[in-house]
Amino acid sequence: MNAPLKDLETRLNAALEGRPRKLSFGASARMRASLEGARDLAGNRRGMAETERVTQGLMALRLLENPGFVRLKYACRGLARANDWDSRRVLADRTLLEKLLAQVAALKSDERRFQSCRRALLAALQEADALPDPSCQEGRATLRRFLESPERTPTSFQESGIRGQKTEESCGAARR
Repeated sequence: MNAPLKDLETRLNAALEGRPRKLSFGASARMRASLEGARDLAGNRRGMAETERVTQGLMALRLLENPGFVRLKYACRGLARANDWDSRRVLADRTLLEKLLAQVAALKSDERRFQSCRRALLAALQEADALPDPSCQEGRATLRRFLESPERTPTSFQESGIRGQKTEESCGAARR
């Protein structure tokens, strides 16, 4: 009776050869290898999510009067990048850049949100400085003037008289 079962097992294995088999929880090494393969295929999801959000932020900036803080922040981050749909950059579009900077300036009363957008603008300026695109030169200069103007620096830096550096005095006030 054992021989027919062995024959059946051999025929089933031959029929299923090459097909993927389910992993059991006992096969942790195979499971880890499979998960690593899936991660490699999927790539860096966090980076992809940022790209999608930047695209949504840029689209909202173009289409909406007030895109909201989160979309505005991602639009700030992506203003040096070429749009997916028409390959234009916000830095090359003067009216759109002015609209974006006006909306960021309107956030000055909310220090946390303003600084978040300012960091995104600084990162975009670093990206823009690496671009050889001559159509973005005016936009880069406008952005640089916006970021370096005294009313755009953090209020804690203005109070201490130093732009871009914290003093012991301002740090001590923050700890109290």
